[in-house]
Amino acid sequence: MGVWKTIVLSATQTAIVARTFETARGREPLYIPCSESNIRLTQVNHMSESATSATVKPIGYNENPDLLPVPETAKTYSALTFSFMMFSMNTNIPMFLLGPIAAINGLDIWQAIIGAGIGNLAAVIVMGLNSIAGVKHGITFPVQLRASFGFKGVHIMNFLRAFAGMIWFGIEAWGGSNALALIVLYAIGMSAEAATEASFTWLIVFLLLYLGSFVIVLRFGLKGIGKMADYAGPIMLIYFIWLAWWMSTQPQFAANIPKLYVSTAGYASVSFFIYLAVQTNWWATVALNISDLARGAKKWSAVWIGLIVGVVLAQMGGTAIGYTLATLSGLGFNALPQIIIITYAPGALAILLGLLFAFLAPWSTDITANSPPVIDLLMNSLKLSWKNAVLGSAIVAFFVAPWWAASNAPQYVNYFTNWASNYGILLGPIAGPMIAHYYLIAKGKLDLQKLYTYGQGGYWYHGGWSVSGYLAVIVTWIISYALAYMSPNYLLAKLEVGGVSIPFPGGPIWYAAVVLSFVLYYIFAKALKEY
Repeated sequence: MGVWKTIVLSATQTAIVARTFETARGREPLYIPCSESNIRLTQVNHMSESATSATVKPIGYNENPDLLPVPETAKTYSALTFSFMMFSMNTNIPMFLLGPIAAINGLDIWQAIIGAGIGNLAAVIVMGLNSIAGVKHGITFPVQLRASFGFKGVHIMNFLRAFAGMIWFGIEAWGGSNALALIVLYAIGMSAEAATEASFTWLIVFLLLYLGSFVIVLRFGLKGIGKMADYAGPIMLIYFIWLAWWMSTQPQFAANIPKLYVSTAGYASVSFFIYLAVQTNWWATVALNISDLARGAKKWSAVWIGLIVGVVLAQMGGTAIGYTLATLSGLGFNALPQIIIITYAPGALAILLGLLFAFLAPWSTDITANSPPVIDLLMNSLKLSWKNAVLGSAIVAFFVAPWWAASNAPQYVNYFTNWASNYGILLGPIAGPMIAHYYLIAKGKLDLQKLYTYGQGGYWYHGGWSVSGYLAVIVTWIISYALAYMSPNYLLAKLEVGGVSIPFPGGPIWYAAVVLSFVLYYIFAKALKEY
């Protein structure tokens, strides 16, 4: 079965990338055996505490087959598979912006690499801890949420996760559309400088083409493009390594090599902490729904290895390359990967190949990682069909893509930095209760049948809502505000809406939010006897 047919069949879960990865390499994806007996409305008078992925049945409601647990026999991901999968997801245009962001903030290349290591390791620790539910029980993120937020309480948390995915979808779409514009404009004979300027002028037109190709591929399927998209990111990384090496051998660029080691900000500076927040928040979304990917892993160790290799090491490498290219080129705020390619790559072939991968990398990330939560939200909340939800997600992406806020490279970099460094407050408080419930309340033993039971026999708590989970999130937000005002230089951000400045906790607040919500959830769950 082809890769794009698989996407159509598994559209309602965010593990779409995992299935795409497997089928693109000739393997069968993680299909869940489903029949009328395990998806119909079932009436059972008792619960089986020893239910397994093979015996669990939804009770009291109709379940989406994609949300049923993966059987042990379908778990095929080795450490190598998981590493490459995470590496492929990681390698895209924004990753190469992390280096220029460090340079713009006055950090040298070593500070950039160390910040990438610390920031991504923190995110990986949360991802790894949160992934065990997927590995051990084969469940998805929406199902895992039921234990800590209640059967009905998951919807708001799902929306917050999907909202973050929408913004990333738009950010990637802007970058991919700009790369597509550069390909076309350069191919018709424009100079690099003229094409760069015109690419911003015509961005909306190429954004429509970008999203149009997205809709066509997801709705109708093009297997060959799917396979190429899988490898676009890693090939772009190799391309940039080559380009950085080539530029370092040219006298006009080699003169900038000493600037790689110039720093105007220390490790305790606001600049470093903002940069740390950007690196950590990069994975704040996947830290929540990591079970969607991890449930295909044979062993928990495979997930940890994959996260270390595909996230931490890959991000450190991509940061170093992006920093090097930005410094050698001297472009500063204009150091978008696609602009570096069209301006400095040697020869038309090198330029067009580089731009092609600069287009395919974000395009494939949008298809496999950013759009599925949006599609899922539209299907579940508005009851849209798969095809209409795909079209709806493209419409959403058009409006959230920052063409209205970024008409040039510096504005795009600024928009990207502000979002990536400050949105951790949305998702950090959700991760804490998920981890606390699994390790402290459930003692590492979730009751599968309870997860698939609607009503008093399941994770129902108070009318389907976990008061403990919501109190933990809300109180964490309140405390985070207090912390932000106590340390405004590091933690207080501002959102400009209609000329009004709205302060909110930003920067590296994600760290505090995860820990606070973890502790608070345990306290509230014990006090309210929600376990």
